[in-house]
Amino acid sequence: MTKDLQKACRNFFTSICLALATFWLLGLFAGQAFANYFGRPSTNGGPTEVKVSVYIIDMDEVDTAAQSFNANIYLRLSWRDPRLAHGGSDEIVRGLHEVWNPRIQILNQQKIWPTFPEIVEISPQGQVVYRQRFWGGFSQPLELVDFPFDKQAFQFIFVSVGYSPQEVELIPDIDARTGLSEKFSLADWSILDWQAGTFEIVPNVKREKVAGYHLTIEGQREYGYFIAKIIIPLCLIVMMSWVVFWIDPNESGTQISVAITAMLTLIAYRFAVGTYLPKVSYLTRLDYFILGATFLVFASLIEVVVTSTYAKIGNIDRARAIDRWARVLFPLVFVAVAIETLIFRFGL
Repeated sequence: MTKDLQKACRNFFTSICLALATFWLLGLFAGQAFANYFGRPSTNGGPTEVKVSVYIIDMDEVDTAAQSFNANIYLRLSWRDPRLAHGGSDEIVRGLHEVWNPRIQILNQQKIWPTFPEIVEISPQGQVVYRQRFWGGFSQPLELVDFPFDKQAFQFIFVSVGYSPQEVELIPDIDARTGLSEKFSLADWSILDWQAGTFEIVPNVKREKVAGYHLTIEGQREYGYFIAKIIIPLCLIVMMSWVVFWIDPNESGTQISVAITAMLTLIAYRFAVGTYLPKVSYLTRLDYFILGATFLVFASLIEVVVTSTYAKIGNIDRARAIDRWARVLFPLVFVAVAIETLIFRFGL
């Protein structure tokens, strides 16, 4: 009985070893077949050329505070894979993940939605074409020093994930349309120019470069809204504070009331327009102008306190002289602030 048990154990152990070896060989051959079928197609050992075409259908919103924008884009990729050549007369359709693909991702996407099915079209010669339309939000670091007279570059950055420039080469597709729609749904921006091209991206210092492609749109902000809704009302508030210079210093109560009203109006104005201003750690051109106007309104309040004090101690002539100087000095300083902050400071 013991010998029969030992023999059964040996047979069982041998069967397990043979099964494991069979599974290992099958996995090896299956893995090799998978690599041959899904591996990167190349020409003479060089990089796989992937032609890229990007067309911007629309841009409908630029959120300056969040430093992002919304867009609707069309992407077309094409590459040649001789292994997929077939004897049919027409193109065949397969799922994107059923064939090798360059794994294109949009680097600065936030939340986007594809609208076409994830498929590719394969010609009888093995030419593979992938088409997709995306819409959603994209992040864009903005240089807002010149706000609201700024110009910005909005980028769409595409990368081939996991492939270096020596493995995948992204090249512009001259046979497909690349560019922009004639008109965007942007009421407060005008498009100046655009450019597209390939470049190499280094994700971080510890990783190798990856193949990249970009389409950059240069736009200029339409500042008419900010002049009409922010700058002109602010000018009126500042000029309202100058009324105190024409009120006799003996009427100190009236002077102080007007000066305080102007200051409170400015504070309320600052809260009202705060949502329209970018929240950045540095001062923009408009911030400099608002800050200068705030100091002038506060200075007019201080001037009223000084002239009222002189009037109370009986030095009415000096108080009136200060008012006469203020009538000229304050407007000149305000004009100088406007010219310096809105024009000369940044070379408008």
